[in-house]
Amino acid sequence: MKKSFLFGTFLWLILFGLAASVSAEPKKIDAHKECPLCGMYPARYPDFQCQVLFEDGSYEAFDSAIGMLIYLLFQEKTDPKESAIDLLYFKDYNKKSWIEANNTWFVVGSEIMGPMGVEFLPVDSKQAAEKLKIQEKGQEIIHYKNIDRAYMKRAAKSGWLHFLANKLVLE
Repeated sequence: MKKSFLFGTFLWLILFGLAASVSAEPKKIDAHKECPLCGMYPARYPDFQCQVLFEDGSYEAFDSAIGMLIYLLFQEKTDPKESAIDLLYFKDYNKKSWIEANNTWFVVGSEIMGPMGVEFLPVDSKQAAEKLKIQEKGQEIIHYKNIDRAYMKRAAKSGWLHFLANKLVLE
């Protein structure tokens, strides 16, 4: 009886541990998927893709990190999907791989142009951001967690946002 109890407990811990460790992986962005902010097709711009994964298994894809940040921070202007957010992913500018938002640093104020215009450049570490800032003549480095509405307004006034983002943030 003691062995079956231990085996059952062990099995439960394994199954619970596996279930708890499963996280939503980034989606392959479908060719027909439109950005909910600008209507462009993010699949056409793999270097600048980012995405919001929802708990119901659906997702929204963006062709601009700035666009996704606007979508999340200025919801009264962007008509977001009414589903709980599971995870956010940005495409690392250097490595071209997905990084979770909580592990993302941005180089802001460079002259790098994405599909929508001026772009925030996401990378996976502060060290990578410091190198990229020098390389691309960026103005600032900021972690995802420190970007809020006030920061986006300051970025707009500094000329670090593309036209559509500027309009949404400042009007």
